[in-house]
Amino acid sequence: MIIFGLRATHIGSMQVSNTLCDYCENAGTTNISQFGRYFHVFWIPFFPLGRKTFGECTHCKRTLAKSEFSQNLKDSFQANKSQIKRPVWHWSGLILVALLVLFFWAVGSTA
Repeated sequence: MIIFGLRATHIGSMQVSNTLCDYCENAGTTNISQFGRYFHVFWIPFFPLGRKTFGECTHCKRTLAKSEFSQNLKDSFQANKSQIKRPVWHWSGLILVALLVLFFWAVGSTA
């Protein structure tokens, strides 16, 4: 039985309209998606570990890793990456542990 490990979830996407696909050369068909990795215990996420970014042409379905982005695509991503935020629930395990520690500290100090 696996009680801890790493998982990744889709945390956001953005359509990039001012770039050309390097493969099919269609304009405005690139979609950039970002996935957030996190450490979990019993499938409760404790803390984030990083992000993976991919670009995909919606016309020809060619997928690019962030390291393969053209300079124009990199610039578009850097200008718009603030649109994609990491969800708070990626920290839910640590928040739960902190609340339990505060609860037991409060109960212990009143006794």
